[in-house]
Amino acid sequence: MKDEIVKENFWKNIRSFLSYVGCILMSLAIMYYLNGTFGILLMVSLGCALAISAGITLVVMPFINIDISIDKNSASKGDTLNCIVTAKNKVIIPAPIIEIYISCDERLSIEKNICRMSLAGNEPNTAEINLKANYSGCAGINISHAYISDYLGIFRFRLKKAVLNKTLKISVYPNIPDVPIQTDFLKSSVIFSVDDNDDEDESNERSLLQTGIPGYDHREYHPGDPLKRINWKISSKRDIYMLRLDELPVTKGQVFFLDMPGTDEDGFNLSVRDHVIEAMLAVFNMLINEGLETTFYLSENGSWNKYIIKTGLDVEAVQQRLAFYEPSEMKDSFPHEITGMNKTIFCFTTATGKSPDSAENIVSQIPGVIMIYYRYAKLPKITTEMWAVSKDFELQKEK
Repeated sequence: MKDEIVKENFWKNIRSFLSYVGCILMSLAIMYYLNGTFGILLMVSLGCALAISAGITLVVMPFINIDISIDKNSASKGDTLNCIVTAKNKVIIPAPIIEIYISCDERLSIEKNICRMSLAGNEPNTAEINLKANYSGCAGINISHAYISDYLGIFRFRLKKAVLNKTLKISVYPNIPDVPIQTDFLKSSVIFSVDDNDDEDESNERSLLQTGIPGYDHREYHPGDPLKRINWKISSKRDIYMLRLDELPVTKGQVFFLDMPGTDEDGFNLSVRDHVIEAMLAVFNMLINEGLETTFYLSENGSWNKYIIKTGLDVEAVQQRLAFYEPSEMKDSFPHEITGMNKTIFCFTTATGKSPDSAENIVSQIPGVIMIYYRYAKLPKITTEMWAVSKDFELQKEK
């Protein structure tokens, strides 16, 4: 985009200068064919006007400062932000037209990336540009170019020293979708992640008071019963949902991590990331609502950080971390400590069909890992345990 702006302004200068040359040729024609004295005066006037216009512009240029600010440093997806562009002239000489070009990354969309203003004396002038937050993560905005034209509009000079070289950072929060309980995935996650002390035979699933053997009383599930009391292991054996009558202890077996390989941050890849991230947050909410504790690993600043998710506040804490997220180089594609937990591991991946390397590497190093991906990322089938996220954040197991 920057190269396009430079090229555009170069051709504007050429067109303006050619127009001025056309005026000189017209004055020469007047001098030779109509009135010699008037033609000479016209040529002198045009020359003096050009010299004075360019001279004053060059004098004013070093005294102009341009800065930007935003009305808030964080936003939710879909929010509108205001970028405030401020230009100030330190001398009383009026400045001609100033053109300021604003640039932002793909996480933001800009309504109009250029603003024009003039400066009368040393009073500052401001303009607003509207931005919209489209994708989550740490977004950036800066001034890419600034130009000043002389009073005649013939020459345009680039204001390099006037622009404060800084990039404003905006944290865009991913959404936490409100999705219904997804029984198939919930059943799968609990069965795969069941603790060792829950590996009881079906004959032992009775209460101590009735049989003298530690366990639980059960009955058939009825609509309206809390899903967190369903004994998924026994239900899978009997092919009917069975409900534990006493309180089901919190299961600590869910282990998740996020695979977010560095890719081009275009609209497609950012859309894939957001769908996977938001599906992950929805799953965390679903699990804690059913009394299931989650261990989650997120790569930050080159290392893996561990989060224990027990409540909705913990989910919001992960949401906040992802709003500030900036991709960084990782030596390890997954946290190696999870391989020693003797648990089935769930991986949310933002890999796509065009760049599946990270997901394939994880599958090759973690046998039995369950991969969860965005269906429209077109990730090839790299393992038998794959769950696809739809646009409506429903999870369906790939056959």
